[in-house]
Amino acid sequence: MTGDNLVGEILGERYEILDKIGTGGMATVYKAKDTLLNRNVAIKILRDSLEEEETVVNNFVKEAQASAGLAHNNIVSVYDVGNSDGLNYIVMELVEGITLKEYIKEKGMLPWQEACDYAIQIGQGISEAHANDIIHCDIKPQNIILTEDKTVKVTDFGIAKAVSSGTTVVGGTALGSVHYISPEQARGGHTDPRTDIYSMGIVLYEMLAGKVPFDGDSAVGIAMKHLEEEPVDVKCINLDIPTDLAYVVMKAISKEQSKRYQTVQEMLNDIHAVLASEPLPSKNIIDPDRLADTDDDEDSDEKAKEIQEELELRQRKAKLIKAREMEKKKRAQKRANRMATLLAIITIAVIGLIGTGVYMIVNNFVLNVSVPDFTNMTVEEAKQLAKDKHLKILDSDIEYSISDTVEDGKVVTQSPQKGKTAEKNSEVRIVVSIGSRGGNIAVPDLINKTRVEAMQMIDSAQLRATVIEENSKTVPAGNVIRQIPVSGTKLFAGDYVTIYLSKGVSGDTTQTGKTVVPYVTGVDIDVARNLLSDAGLTLGSVSSVTSDSAYGTVISQSVGAGNSVNSGSSIGIVISGGPAQEQEVYQEPEQENTNTQTGNNSTTGTQTFFVSIPNNGQDSVYVEVYVNGTLVHEGEYPSDTGTVPVDISGSGEVNVTAYVDGVAQSQTINFGN
Repeated sequence: MTGDNLVGEILGERYEILDKIGTGGMATVYKAKDTLLNRNVAIKILRDSLEEEETVVNNFVKEAQASAGLAHNNIVSVYDVGNSDGLNYIVMELVEGITLKEYIKEKGMLPWQEACDYAIQIGQGISEAHANDIIHCDIKPQNIILTEDKTVKVTDFGIAKAVSSGTTVVGGTALGSVHYISPEQARGGHTDPRTDIYSMGIVLYEMLAGKVPFDGDSAVGIAMKHLEEEPVDVKCINLDIPTDLAYVVMKAISKEQSKRYQTVQEMLNDIHAVLASEPLPSKNIIDPDRLADTDDDEDSDEKAKEIQEELELRQRKAKLIKAREMEKKKRAQKRANRMATLLAIITIAVIGLIGTGVYMIVNNFVLNVSVPDFTNMTVEEAKQLAKDKHLKILDSDIEYSISDTVEDGKVVTQSPQKGKTAEKNSEVRIVVSIGSRGGNIAVPDLINKTRVEAMQMIDSAQLRATVIEENSKTVPAGNVIRQIPVSGTKLFAGDYVTIYLSKGVSGDTTQTGKTVVPYVTGVDIDVARNLLSDAGLTLGSVSSVTSDSAYGTVISQSVGAGNSVNSGSSIGIVISGGPAQEQEVYQEPEQENTNTQTGNNSTTGTQTFFVSIPNNGQDSVYVEVYVNGTLVHEGEYPSDTGTVPVDISGSGEVNVTAYVDGVAQSQTINFGN
């Protein structure tokens, strides 16, 4: 049994492996079911190639030991650690979500209030670890999971340090991720809780600025910047954040430990104060050495003078930051003016060259290059090759996709394709593999399909779609330009496929505000609602007719498929109310052979009661239907549904009452002669 593909296996006679979540440098993480406690968990399994390395195995086990004693809402819980058939594993709380790094990459600069909320949650988790004499030593957004409800979970105590163990580091090294390590980690010095505070400050800086303060071409170069260079004040990058918040960030990432916050709680107190627009508590803390006990008025005056000078210094710093911002704007304006002048000169020069007949020289100003093949390269290899070929790959535009054929971390596809001609210094967009999902449903080929065709193919494959529109010079408006993942990739039912839909050439407004009606006839009403929603439409009135089709199947639609309508339009449908034999009782009660005669001259049959759904502006309403006080139907429906048919069976006279968000609709149905 190998650790790279364990789906379907049982570990420790207890944990059933359900799915692979992801892989890292040391371990593979699976979703599993704890058959003893009947709950889903995450299991981290050490990679096979590392099982023979004693130090790595020891560090892996110590990670579990460092985390097992921590119980906090903002820390991923560790439940168990074990060894099965030579595989070392850690059983952890299963947290559904994305890493903070992925979230920042998607959003860029976060609103400062949101960044403060995440920083507070991270700090609460780290503070709990510090209270248990554990220093994380590897705080970074890749180790912070953000759940769907925006709860933060700190994980991976892989190089955590036990405070009580002197300089012994549980993970074997004090070096964390190079973009987030403290100066003392970079120089191999003494680490303490203030080490985590520095890394927290870098993470908060990245959330506010959309980038880390120090970057470079090599790990050593970045580490040296942590030691030697002063970071750009985050306020100079993001002018929208409060000055006090910038103070919190820059204090947390001070190079000297003594100048940082001394505890995580001190930092959290200041962040709370920023959110409440209150003075920072840390600025009101006076150095005890400056407040020696004395009754000497002259000493008191001297202390007051020192405090006043400190306040004036802070004010001067604030003015200096503002002056720098103004100077930066002036320089930008000057650059723009110089560029305009330069463009004018170039234009005149080009006209002059054309006038003298030197056409070939002018032509050389536009150089074209042949696009190389980036597939199966790492991101760094692809970026270097692009640079060598006078092209560029931007980190912000790199996309990631599941792939069954390309190794994790390597390029799956590119645009433009290899061999195409591109302008010099133009951008190449790449899609990078995040490994195989391991599903059993092949993604269909959606390229050049219309939106309706693509949505029908995705729905038929039991998958779901995310639609992104973008301009295209080559693909007609309304057709699919590209897709992620590529066709043939194996997914599970319910997984998402992202399709990029052409809006045509930028500036083409011929179809602005229009959308194409999808084909919904023959599908279930819920599927029809989803298809209309995906097309930017809403489900309008719903009525039912007798039909041999299954109940709820769409029989017809008010606007034919393929027609162009205004976005947001409502499309009415007619659904099947069930087989004709059941409906004839209501529509033709005189046919006694369709009813069962009872001894008291009443008949037993089925009639349809229609619940009227008011379009009250809410997203949905909740419906309950009672027959003689007994609940027979309930459900949630969009407020624009129109009517909901409910089949009522009984004999004699029955009282039917429907409650729509608590408002009653009543009717008496008589099944008698």
